[in-house]
Amino acid sequence: MTTVPPAISPSLPPPGGFFVGSQVDLDNWPAKLRRYRLGLGLYVAAMVMLFVAFSSAYIVRRGVPSFETATGTYSLNWEPLRLPLGLLSINTLLLAGASASAEFARRKGYAWEHGSREETISTSRWIGVALLLTLGFVLGQGIAWRSLEQRGLVLSSGARTAFFYLLTGTHAIHAIVGMVILAWIAFRYSRWLPSRRLIAVDLTAWYLHSMTVLWVYLFVFLMVA
Repeated sequence: MTTVPPAISPSLPPPGGFFVGSQVDLDNWPAKLRRYRLGLGLYVAAMVMLFVAFSSAYIVRRGVPSFETATGTYSLNWEPLRLPLGLLSINTLLLAGASASAEFARRKGYAWEHGSREETISTSRWIGVALLLTLGFVLGQGIAWRSLEQRGLVLSSGARTAFFYLLTGTHAIHAIVGMVILAWIAFRYSRWLPSRRLIAVDLTAWYLHSMTVLWVYLFVFLMVA
């Protein structure tokens, strides 16, 4: 009796993809990726709402008169805050570079060369570049805060300065989260099955994209508000 081979599941990648030695990664990765993307989207939405709340509080606080002890009157004028635009611009480029590097890594993962040595090395390199650039962004933010501190602009200097530290500090915390994730992926990447690599890099790339867009918004907001 002739045995009819089982039909290939349509959820599997095309021939040549997802091979690890002689083993095939049978994870239902498209469905997993959709679920994880949904979770990431909800997290980013919550993060955006947090910064919208901070921005709204900033605008409301700016419309509240403050008492000036020097003149003994109330005024709507904020204390002067000269931002270190040079440093912040460099930090913006660093974060944009990290986002672009993560996108290159993500696109490498979709080249259907999963499991090959060339794909692993190339993607790992882009992940490493994204990690270094994100680290540079975080360190650059620390240098920017230090430059303000040296000019006597600390949290207690006034509402405008306090909001600057609040907005940029909260964003830096989320950037550090992305940096930790990148470090974890770089350390574990070669040990994972191809589908897990694809999902991890894909989500991290989209996370860094959202962090870059959010930072550009904050940068512009702080300059014009």
